[in-house]
Amino acid sequence: MGLSILLRGSVQEKLNWAFNLYDINKDGYITKEEMLDIMKAIYDMMGKCTYPALKDEAPRQHVELFFQVRTCFLLKGR
Repeated sequence: MGLSILLRGSVQEKLNWAFNLYDINKDGYITKEEMLDIMKAIYDMMGKCTYPALKDEAPRQHVELFFQVRTCFLLKGR
């Protein structure tokens, strides 16, 4: 079902699928911890053979950056 949505779904269906992927406990919110769990899993699937090599702290840094940018947009009313 997921691949079908990603290939043939509407924009709304794709957004819902992505949101549900990150909302691990299905409470309607994506926490830093949930996002970090998914990011770690994605980085693990990429393996250690990427170029340039990814640092172990990369998933946490990307999640922190995302939440900082998100907060800035929320504070500016976007």
